[in-house]
Amino acid sequence: MTGPALAGLNVLDLSEGISGGYCTKVLSDLGAQVIKIEASVVGDCTRRMGPFLNDVPSIEASAPFLYLNAGKKSITLNIEADGAKSILKELAQKTDILVESFKPGYLAELGLGYPDLEEANPGLIMASISYFGQDGPYRDYEGCELVAFAMSGYMYLTGDEDREPLKAGGYQAEYQGGLAAAMAILAALNYRDYTEEGQYIDVSTIEALASTLDGVSVFTTLEHDGVLPRRAGTRLIRREPRAPYPSTLLPCKDGWIHVHYSPSNPEGIALLTGNPRLADPEVLGAMNGHADEIDQIITDWLKDRTREEAQALAQEIRIPFTMVQSIPEVMDDPQHKARDFFVAIDHPAAGPLKYPSSPFAAPEGQEQPARAPLLGEHNQQIYCQVLGRSSQELSRLTDLNVI
Repeated sequence: MTGPALAGLNVLDLSEGISGGYCTKVLSDLGAQVIKIEASVVGDCTRRMGPFLNDVPSIEASAPFLYLNAGKKSITLNIEADGAKSILKELAQKTDILVESFKPGYLAELGLGYPDLEEANPGLIMASISYFGQDGPYRDYEGCELVAFAMSGYMYLTGDEDREPLKAGGYQAEYQGGLAAAMAILAALNYRDYTEEGQYIDVSTIEALASTLDGVSVFTTLEHDGVLPRRAGTRLIRREPRAPYPSTLLPCKDGWIHVHYSPSNPEGIALLTGNPRLADPEVLGAMNGHADEIDQIITDWLKDRTREEAQALAQEIRIPFTMVQSIPEVMDDPQHKARDFFVAIDHPAAGPLKYPSSPFAAPEGQEQPARAPLLGEHNQQIYCQVLGRSSQELSRLTDLNVI
């Protein structure tokens, strides 16, 4: 039986919000012990983000916080307070990885930048996640999810051509930033295994999002061909007539289907719909040039079929049609059930809820993530058992608003 990949590693999560929270969630899911450091009384900003259980705002019942912090420990520490800096340095000496998302330069001003922490712990790996990165003319700009989509180029390419640009739902930029940081940390751990040296990692959320754009079809299309990619609704953004097609959303009897060509079976859609026009060399030689005609033929075939029926018929002959599912349908999907993707976790304030599990299958026998912590729940354990403070000292630090 294999154990968790990062078992035995310690992580300090000094971040606020989603990107750092997701980064350390990935590390936690891989077996690392994560201590989340939060401001006293209010805690991490995601504790104040809805939705909340029963629509009642509570720092212990925020869905984003419960998801991002399952399995972590929580301690409180006001890092600007007198005496807090020495405590954080002491914790950093005992950790392998530190993740933070403050404004660029903030920790350095407090004497807690990477050079300060590395001095006492040369093997420390520290990742700083910010919207624009730690340098450059925009480093001090304010950022948010909307800013990331606008500045990365994604918003310019999303939506209908004759309408305003659109942002994707949720916090995809934040999650991309967190995932990029986690990937870089894993590489730094590998480097440390050979050299015993730590590393400082500078992650820009906007760059993390922009890096997921298809360079061949977006940036190089403009640079080499002089073709400016534009919004194309649900269609692929490539516009040259010979570009492959379809890849779009079309209506069917009970909703929407994502229809997609099969590179290994270009005549498959003709077979599926029973329309030989889709196998005509004229169409196959310039698929995007016949996009409107292709859409009409497939729409005519879909109009009397349900999403599930169309998906099953297409997939049977290896054509990647897939139905667009609602959130309840996603949670009830038999594929997710077979892989135990949604797991039930009980929480003293939020009760039992279903959570998405990791996007990678855990080793057989590995326990499911524990619940998210209450604010400051592990102060006694970390300050007294790990750092050796007495209960009286803990009370004094609490009275002084240090923790």
